[in-house]
Order: sequence, then structure tokens, then C-alpha cells
Amino acid sequence: MFETIVTNNEINFNELEQKIYKFVCELGCNLIREIIEKYDEKLRKERDKKTFRHRGLKPDSIKTVMGVVEFRRTIYECNKDNEKKFVYLLDEKLQLSEFGKISENLADKILNVAVETNSYRDASEQIMQMLNISVSHETVRDIVLKAGAKIIEKENEEIVLNKTEKLTAGTKEIPVLFEEADGLWINMQGKDRKEQIEKYKLNCEKEGKEYKAPTSVKSELKLHVSYEGWKKDDKRNSLVNKMYIAGFMSSAELKQRRDAQIYQKYDVSKIKLRILNGDGASWINQLATKETIAQRDNFHIHQEIIRDIQEEENRRQLERLIAERRYDEVPVYLEYLRYESRR
Repeated sequence: MFETIVTNNEINFNELEQKIYKFVCELGCNLIREIIEKYDEKLRKERDKKTFRHRGLKPDSIKTVMGVVEFRRTIYECNKDNEKKFVYLLDEKLQLSEFGKISENLADKILNVAVETNSYRDASEQIMQMLNISVSHETVRDIVLKAGAKIIEKENEEIVLNKTEKLTAGTKEIPVLFEEADGLWINMQGKDRKEQIEKYKLNCEKEGKEYKAPTSVKSELKLHVSYEGWKKDDKRNSLVNKMYIAGFMSSAELKQRRDAQIYQKYDVSKIKLRILNGDGASWINQLATKETIAQRDNFHIHQEIIRDIQEEENRRQLERLIAERRYDEVPVYLEYLRYESRR
């Protein structure tokens, strides 16, 4: 291969880079195959032959960041509790990921790309451009769903431990914690849509109301972020130590997840003040603790100004007072506008 490239009169660097990259990936896949099969042979020789009876070799494969590794592994017949089973000792030793025949490194790459793209198909195309592997958009979706289920399972365990006071407490001390919460209404599709309609039907039956098929079915995606403040001398006002929670859940469930998350990171007894920004929705106010100051953020303040004040000049004046932090004058000006609106 190398002699063929060198003897060419012209060398295109991009083509050279692609060929070398593909060659190295193929070499890596072959090395992994060699090591896996050697290790399988070692297990075959060291096994308890009375317990595990050799039943031949079976071809298998695993997708990695370098490509597909194809190998052969030994299948054994095992009699346990008078029940015949077929097992692969190699699988137990390799500790393959919960994503099936996909390496954890590849799964991590897929998840990192998936959260930065607009669709599973876009993520699939980017993966194929970045790595020496072809991954379908269905595979990307499956990995994202499995990772999400794993996160939910972990968070539910933390909630239970927090309720029973068995959750490991954090040690970081901060005087102030900032929080932001908001909701995004999303049209439901497929299975989720059917479940929402069934819930609506049941509610109508319980309340004795007439059921009317909804033209659209929406559910609120709740979002929460906590952070310690802003980076100093950063023009982008980047947040420090952000922690996120997002999902279709009740405010009570979101509060439980938030409390467990914060409890594990900080010494909550040292937090003297919490600032909770939101749009004033009742479910957001329910997140407040006794140390919390709940307020509307700038975006929602200006949104309300636009909605409630029709005259542009009046809106500008009120926004000017807020921008210049002349907060004492704001209620006076609002009272003036209320008086003017009656005239």
C-alpha cells in the first residue's frame, strides 16, 4: 500500500489522510479480534470441563469507533439446578456495555453527537463522517432511549435514598445557589399521544364530562438548571457548575430529583439564599424552599410588558426604568399607567 502511494507522481493529502486512517482502523479491529480470540482460548483451557461442555465456536461481532470487529467465541453447555443452559464465558469477562453489541466508547460518541444535532438521522450521518463505522438512525435512537432509561433509574434510586436519609451528602459549601425553571409544550406523537388521550378519556369519565376528541395533544417538558453564579470576566456570562434536569414529570417529581441532585453535591445547611428565576407558573413556585426568593427573569418580565402595555412609548419608558435599576419608580409608573388607562 505504502509503496503504491509513494510511486505516484502526485499525492493528495486529503486522500492520503483518509487511506491511512482507514488502514489504522482496520489494523486496530484486527488486533482486537486477535486479543479477544486468544482470551477466549485461554478461558476454554482453564474452564471447569465438568461444568462447561464445549459446544463449538460461534461467529459474532461488535461495533467500535474503529469499525466492526468480527470474531469467533466458544459456546458452552452448562447444567445448573438440573436445567440445561448455553453460555459464553467470554461475554462475562469482556463486560460489554448495556447497549448490546456496541462498545461503550462508541456509545459515548453517539450520545455526545445526538444531543448536539436536530435528529437521529443527522446524528447518524455525522457519526459516519467522523468515525470508520456506519450507524443507522434507529441505532442512535435506541442508544439514546437506553441511556435515558438508565439515568431515570439512577435518579429514582437517589430519590428513595434521599427520602430514607441514606443518600451521601455533598461537602461543597456555597452561600448562594441560583436556579431557573421553565416549561415547553410539545405535541405528542405515536404511543405518547395515545397514552395522553386515554388519560383524558378517563378524567372525563371520572368527572362526568362529555369526551371530545382533541385536535392536538400536548404535554409540558419541564426544564430546571441550577448553578453557582457566573464566570468572572467572561463576556458570554458562562454559568459555573451547571446541573440540569429535564423531562415530562410533575412538579413534585421534579422537586424530588432537584433536591437529591443538590443534596449530593453541596452541604445544603450552608446555602443561605436561593434565587429561583421563572415565568411565575404555579409549578415553578412550588420548587421554592424557605431560603428561596422566587422572581421572574428578565425575559419573562419584558414578555409581560409587551403583552400588557399597548403603547410602545409606555413600554420603552418602563423598560428604561428597569434597565437603569430605578426599581422604586416602577410601581409609581405602573400606577400612573393604570390611571391613564381609565381615562
